[in-house]
Formats: sequence, structure tokens, C-alpha cells
Amino acid sequence: MAKKMRMPDHKAYVLLSGGQDSFVCTLWAKDNFKALEAISIAYNQTHKIELDYAKKIAAHFGIEHTIYDIKDFFSSIAASSLFGDGNHGTKHPNAENLPASFIPNRNGIFFTIAASHAFRNNEKHIHLVTGVCETDFSGYPDCRDDYIKTKARELSLGMDCRVEIHTPLMRLDKAGTFELAHNAGKLKELNELTMTCYNGNEKMNEWGRGCGECPSCRLRKKGYGEFLKKFSYNT
Repeated sequence: MAKKMRMPDHKAYVLLSGGQDSFVCTLWAKDNFKALEAISIAYNQTHKIELDYAKKIAAHFGIEHTIYDIKDFFSSIAASSLFGDGNHGTKHPNAENLPASFIPNRNGIFFTIAASHAFRNNEKHIHLVTGVCETDFSGYPDCRDDYIKTKARELSLGMDCRVEIHTPLMRLDKAGTFELAHNAGKLKELNELTMTCYNGNEKMNEWGRGCGECPSCRLRKKGYGEFLKKFSYNT
């Protein structure tokens, strides 16, 4: 389970993609910090409908939400199946060990934007919350725990203030995130208010919205099945 770390005198900034993991991270942050803001990034992603779901999540939790639009910055410098009509099931053209959906340094740039937002708010101790994990992920190197810790140190040095990046899902698989939402009484909202499908398909399934075929949907569907098995066993 995600670690409790009560910080009642601090504010957190959640990187809210509109997906399953950022929804659960919002639950976690609300339980651990006195105040919360959400930050989303628009980058001309094909599945930009996820930003509509980010808005719904922020409204559901009643938290301030800012969307930064960096337009074609990523697509002008990197290849990824998340731009245009790419095949998500293939290998990345610049790295055979990575999936086609990989965008180099995406998380790093997201963290830089979020930290700069918090710095502008005069935060002296910046807390960022993100849903990255090493257990159930697509092989993205910028989701690794070592990278997150290094990025937090780099941001701290670059802004001359303490920056922490909290990763409550780092050791959880997708079944674990469903369990967290279930334990918080938010499983229904998780399935209805989130979008993780790379194709932006809004079809409602037992495990949530999505096409059921892209790598993200397959991972989510698999996790939900494992959650149901564990829940049935425990009950």
C-alpha cells in the first residue's frame, strides 16, 4: 500500500494527467497535505481528451487546476506514437528497447513546469506528486525511482529551494491502485472519471474507459482483473 506521510502544514502539486494513476495520487495527496493544486500539460497528444478528464477530476475533488499548453514542443524534437496515428504496439524508432509511445524527458519537463509553478506561488518547500511507478509501467526510463530522486535534487539546486517529488505508487501494480481507490470508496469515480487510453476511446468497460487494445488499456484491464481476484479472495 502507498505510504502515509502526513504533511499537514504543506501544500502539494499533483501532476494530473486525467488517468487512473494521477486520480489515485490525488486521493493520496488529499489525505497527506493541507492543500492541493493540480497541474496538467497539453502537448498536442493524440489522446488530448485526457485533459477533459483531468478537469473532471479536479472539479470532483474541488481543487484548483492549471493546464499549461506547450503545443508542439515535444513533437518538434522527438518521435512518439502519441503524436498522430502511430502504432503503439511497435518499438521506438530511436531505441529498440523502448515502446513507440516513449517521449524522451517528458516527465522531466513536466516536473520542471510544475516546480516553476509552485515557485511562482512562493513555495519555499515544493512538494510534487506524480503517479509514476516501476512495477506496472511501459518501460519508460523517466519513471524509475533513481531518476525521480535525481530530478528532485536537480530542481532543488536549480531553484535554490527544497523540492520533493512524491511517488506513492512507485511500488504498486495496477491492481494495487484499484485497491487504493476501492478502500477510499472511490472505485466508481476512478473508473468513470479517468482516461488512460492512448486512443482516447471513451467506451465504458468494467475496468474503466478505453479501447481495450492499446498497451495502456491492456495494462489497466489486466490490473482490474487481478484486483477483482484479490478482492474476491479476501472477502
